This record gives sequence, structure tokens and C-alpha cells, in this order.
Amino acid sequence: MKIAEAPRHRLGYLEARPGDVAGRSDLFVVDVRDEVDLTGDFGHIHGVTHLPADRLLREGVPGVSVDAPIVVVCQNGRRSQACAIRLVADHGFTEVYHLVGGMVRWTAEERPVARVPTWRAID
Repeated sequence: MKIAEAPRHRLGYLEARPGDVAGRSDLFVVDVRDEVDLTGDFGHIHGVTHLPADRLLREGVPGVSVDAPIVVVCQNGRRSQACAIRLVADHGFTEVYHLVGGMVRWTAEERPVARVPTWRAID
């Protein structure tokens, strides 16, 4: 596991905190919010991959290995938790982290955010 201290939930996903994720380039971070939210009050993590929740729930994460370490983030953690559960249960991903508290916690901990587009989209 990329984040060794991350606890595994009984539903198979792992729980990550902002400090586990900040500054890491070895994690595939996916923001599942609507595009308009990425430039709103909470911004987004610089260089994140944007994949709306409805598409992720349908398709998984297209073009990404099921063994890749994926961190799912949303506004407050509820949507990303649901997505993490489904990535494990329905799409067979093996190392899925839910960012506990989402962007609300990220910004409360004064982690860096972008409010102009720096994200990548999955085609």
C-alpha cells in the first residue's frame, strides 16, 4: 500500500487524511465533484484528475489499472466515500482511498488549493 498507515474500512476501501495525500506524486487523485465546484470556494487540489461521480460509478476510472493507488475526493467526503465503495465492490479496484472530510477538511488544514483550472479530465 502507498499509504501504509491508512486504515481499511470493512467495505474494502482505505481512509486517507489530507496530510497523507498532500505533496504526493505517486497517488492518482480523482475529484468527483461537478466541474463548477472545482473553481468554487474550496477550489481543487492542484493537478487533480476530474471525473464526475456519476461517470465514475458507471465506468470506474477509465484507462487506470485496478491496482493503481487511487484517492477519491469530493466536497465533504460523503460522495467520495460512496465512490470508493463502488470502485472496490463493482469495478475491482484494490487500493482505493477515500479522502476523509474532502475539500472542507483539506482547506481547513490550510493545504494548497487551486481556484483556476489545473485539473485533467478523463476522455
